Amino acid sequence: MAKKYYWEIEEAETDTESGEPTGNTLTHRVELVCSKLTGKALITINGTKFDISEKPFSLCGTQQMFRLGDMPAQISFNKKGAPTITVDNQVFEAKK
Repeated sequence: MAKKYYWEIEEAETDTESGEPTGNTLTHRVELVCSKLTGKALITINGTKFDISEKPFSLCGTQQMFRLGDMPAQISFNKKGAPTITVDNQVFEAKK
């Protein structure tokens, strides 16, 4: 059975020309539908869907890299519990 998870992660907005912080924040929304049994995993990042599926029973213990705006991020499929997202060494738990 597939489970659904989501995260809302904020990023400080920077000016595209100067690279200076603008003082505003951007909120990135990440949604995940996955099944550890079948290995199917669909991640939606700010409205764009990606298939990050693995072989059956092999999703647990894997990690996938992706970008949230200008920030590198990593999703970890933990052997126990919900997946987590790490951005700049900060771990984000899924919201319910």
